[in-house]
Amino acid sequence: MGDSGTDGVDVKALLYSVIERLGRDSLRSGLVRDSRSTISLILDSCMKELSSNRDGDTTLRLVTALMHYLLTECMIPSERKIQVDDMVLDLIIPSMRVLRSNPDNTLIILIARGDEVDALNQRLEKVYTLYPRVTLWAIVVGGSVDASRISNARVYMMDESADERSIPLSSIIEDIRGFMNSRGIRPFNIIA
Repeated sequence: MGDSGTDGVDVKALLYSVIERLGRDSLRSGLVRDSRSTISLILDSCMKELSSNRDGDTTLRLVTALMHYLLTECMIPSERKIQVDDMVLDLIIPSMRVLRSNPDNTLIILIARGDEVDALNQRLEKVYTLYPRVTLWAIVVGGSVDASRISNARVYMMDESADERSIPLSSIIEDIRGFMNSRGIRPFNIIA
C-alpha cells in the first residue's frame, strides 16, 4: 500500500529510498545517540527530494510516514490511524487499551496541514471531550501557522517553521521518550 495522493508522489517509497541511501543502520544508531539531528537529516533529505512536489498533502503524508518509521525504529509502542466515533486518531502511545483504562498514561498525536487549523481545533476539542485526562500533541505541516491558534495541545512544526509557540518536529522522539519515562512506560530496548 503506497502513500501516493492525487499528485502521484509515493512518499513512503521516497522516505524509504532516502533511509536506504543514508544507511538504515547508521540512522538507527543516530536515533539512539541524537534523535534530533537524525530526524532533521531524514526530513531535510526527503524535502530536497520532493522539491517541486512540496504541497501540504504531500508533506502531511511524508510526516505521517516518517512518524510511523520513527516509532517502529525506536520501538515505541503505538497504534496508528484509530477510528473513534467519526474521527481518526493519527497516533496513540502506547495503545487504545491503555487509553480506555488509564488515559493519564496515554499520548495522542494528531497530524494536520497548516490550512486545517480550525478542523484540527475541532478534533482536539472532541478528543478532550471523550478523554479529558489524555495528553494531546499536534503536528502541523505546510504553510505558515500561528501556533497560538491551536488550543489545548503542544504543537510541533517542521523545524524551519517552528517559532517560540511551537516545537521543532525533530524534537518529537526525545519528547515522546520523556513522556513515556514520566509515566513509567517502557519502550522496547533497541541495540545500536
